Amino acid sequence: MLWLIAGVGLLAVALALAMQRQVNWPPFLGGYIGTLGLAAVGGYVRQAKGAPRIALALVGTSIFTGFTAVSSLFIFALFPLPNPLIDPTLIKLDAALGYYWPALVAWLADYPGLALVLGYVYQSALFQILLTIVLLAALARETALHRFLFVGILTLILAVSIWWLVPSVGPSAFLSIPESDRLATGLYFNPAYGAYLRNLVEIGPRVISPEIITGVVAFPSYHMIMALMVVWFTRGTFALLPALVTNIAMVPATLIHGGHHLVDLFAAVVVFAFAVWVANRLIPSEP
Repeated sequence: MLWLIAGVGLLAVALALAMQRQVNWPPFLGGYIGTLGLAAVGGYVRQAKGAPRIALALVGTSIFTGFTAVSSLFIFALFPLPNPLIDPTLIKLDAALGYYWPALVAWLADYPGLALVLGYVYQSALFQILLTIVLLAALARETALHRFLFVGILTLILAVSIWWLVPSVGPSAFLSIPESDRLATGLYFNPAYGAYLRNLVEIGPRVISPEIITGVVAFPSYHMIMALMVVWFTRGTFALLPALVTNIAMVPATLIHGGHHLVDLFAAVVVFAFAVWVANRLIPSEP
């Protein structure tokens, strides 16, 4: 997996150079070096200190954060996208399922406390991933952790590939909501942000830098994939119940921000299930 991260990182750099993208290189290279450094510390702890569980947590964290870092640069180097956005089609599919994003926001505007909680749940996704890595390492569930990391990498590759072929940026770029509802729910996605996303797709960023990196992969929803990962891989541990409760709440938390259609969540389930199937065959259970 570390070799895969290195390969994707080199590919991201090559793509950015080939496409003549302006990149703020120092922060990205610093992240790459930090990832390798964390993995090296994990290797040292394993060999010299005889602490395999701590080493597993360190190396596992470096793998996840490293792949996240290189994939962010790779994604933004892909802009502008070659195909038109499919959001209008996804909005029609949502309507056929009885879902309409502005209606959800209007309902939630009457419950600002619930909106605040869902906002925290939405922001907890990456933290939950890191906690799961530490938990599996602490419980010496090495095979489960290997599968967890592999599923994270494979699902991100699949999600980005699908999104590149049939791109979407979420309903906030196409549907408007009253400003009073947006303020009542604490949403940080507004019409200007939706226009920014569409501009990214059509023109691309002026300079690729960490401060402009934002979630752009809508279909399928990687937030939903991360929620499924946490619940699936905490099975059989004391963390399952809180993980389940939190990530049931992740469903409305993902929808209210306007970055995802309802269909995005169903697509995430399919991608996740396929990745788990592949992981179980490539990484067999210990005898």
